[in-house]
Amino acid sequence: MRGVASGCVMAWHDGLSEKQRRFVEAFAANGGNATRAAMAAGYAHPHVKGSQTLEKVSVREAIEALRLATTNPAIATREQRQVFWSRVVRGEETYFDPKLGREVPYPIEARLRASELLGKSQGDFVHRREVAGRGGGALKIVQVPPKEAAQRVEELREAIVGQ
Repeated sequence: MRGVASGCVMAWHDGLSEKQRRFVEAFAANGGNATRAAMAAGYAHPHVKGSQTLEKVSVREAIEALRLATTNPAIATREQRQVFWSRVVRGEETYFDPKLGREVPYPIEARLRASELLGKSQGDFVHRREVAGRGGGALKIVQVPPKEAAQRVEELREAIVGQ
């Protein structure tokens, strides 16, 4: 539902054309890719129409309304998880310890794990991968014209399928 007009509740797609409605649904379904959404909606020039369609206020409002309408309140949001992990790390989150008969902060192992999960969720850890060419040497990067690239891809496909 997008809003209230004249005392009536409006559906998220009210005021959109059929193509815009399909665009919004496809945009939500494919993780927010405007070009793919425009293709799915049937636009002639999806790359251009995708960004143009996103510029429309009614479409952006419909995307947000659809997101809110399909969000399951039982599933924690990213922010809710981060708040929980932060509370665990600081010792503010507790659990009932039957041996002590009272609420106690989580043990250090759980607090360290919460710290790790919080850091991962915020991109604090960088995983580096080293890629090398043949024999551990440098990779050779070359510009290949599109037709030649397509031909090479087809040759590789045939070589793989022909095995």
